[in-house]
Amino acid sequence: MTTLTGRTPGVDHFSGAQLLRTLHLFGSDPELPELLDLRADRRQRRELVETPYLQVWLVSWPVGAGSGWHDHRGAHGAHLVVRGELTEHSWFGGVHEERLGHEGRAFGGSHVHELVNAGHRVALSLHASAPARGVSRYVLRDGRLESVESLEPLIRRG
Repeated sequence: MTTLTGRTPGVDHFSGAQLLRTLHLFGSDPELPELLDLRADRRQRRELVETPYLQVWLVSWPVGAGSGWHDHRGAHGAHLVVRGELTEHSWFGGVHEERLGHEGRAFGGSHVHELVNAGHRVALSLHASAPARGVSRYVLRDGRLESVESLEPLIRRG
């Protein structure tokens, strides 16, 4: 196994391609849909893997549910639609929309996006990020993305 700068790929360092392959492996489990209540009227999440280097989540998306704009704080990521359909809005100096298929998608550490179920039935998806860093939130205002953290002082004064 090749070691890069003290890190072992696939153990404590994951590329986008490795994350996507990991999601395809999880997505092949026929019992996966049983881990969440797909009749719920709110988005549900279940963490499947959590280490300092990797997080894998299963998420249900009722019709109309969305994630809100966010990034993964510099972490690489991937998502895979297991059931239903999702639309991804990505930010590249403006909003770009793409319907996500069941092949999945990997992305780099500077990716800012939101996911929405604009379909007609509940969707189920898998998400991975490496390393595990959480997310930073944004709002879209007047054609610009603004960090929610930068808006907090305005909200407090409100």
